[in-house]
Amino acid sequence: MPVTFKILPRRNLALFTYSGMVGLQESMEVVAAATNHPDYRPTMRQLCDLSRVTGVERDYLALLRMQAKIVESLYTPESELVVLFYAPQRAGREMAQMARKSWEGLNSVLVLILDREAQALAVLGLPEMSLQALADLHA
Repeated sequence: MPVTFKILPRRNLALFTYSGMVGLQESMEVVAAATNHPDYRPTMRQLCDLSRVTGVERDYLALLRMQAKIVESLYTPESELVVLFYAPQRAGREMAQMARKSWEGLNSVLVLILDREAQALAVLGLPEMSLQALADLHA
């Protein structure tokens, strides 16, 4: 599964793009790399593009451990962690729902799942009308 990230400090955003079959280990490694990026800030919103996900590894115990580590590495007591999943396809929505369930009960994480690209960007207050425009602007 290819997964990439971009840190967009001018938009206060970490953009994660997933495609293919999503593996938990690779996902965790990418989050760790993003949080170690010199421009990353704990207050950044997270936008996960799941539009090209075809499947998800179904190890729920590993998922719970991974999500706990993600919250630990991204969490700051000064603000709520906002994670928005753009998931227009079934496989992406399943992945987003798994993540949401694993974070249930944590008041510090706000998880949003949207299936329309322009709406996802608008909810985050981004002026771009597409993820491609966002990526191109910050390439």
